[in-house]
Amino acid sequence: MPLAAIKPGKYLQVRYSVPRSRWIEYSVEADRPVSTFILDETGLEEFMKRGSDVYSYYGGFHRRRNHHQELRLPFKGDWYLVIENEDDKEPAAVHYEVSG
Repeated sequence: MPLAAIKPGKYLQVRYSVPRSRWIEYSVEADRPVSTFILDETGLEEFMKRGSDVYSYYGGFHRRRNHHQELRLPFKGDWYLVIENEDDKEPAAVHYEVSG
C-alpha cells in the first residue's frame, strides 16, 4: 500500500489504465480528512482548472479519512485517482491501494 504525504492545499494524482472488465476498487486511509476523485482525461482537465469544483467525476468522497469504493467505469483508456488535501495548514499522510 503506497504512502504519500500531501502538502496543505495540494493533491496527489495517480494514473491507471482502465481494465478490460472496467471494474476498479480503491481504498484510501488518511490521518486527516481528504477528498478523492475518480476522473477520466476530461475530468482531470476540469480539476486542473477548477480544483475540487469539478463536476464530471465517476466516484470519490469529500473530506473523509477512510475511502473505499468499487465501481465500473463507463469508458476505456486511462483513469486518475486524485487525492486532495483541502486543509490550508496541515499536511496529510495517506495510504492508498488500487486494484482492477
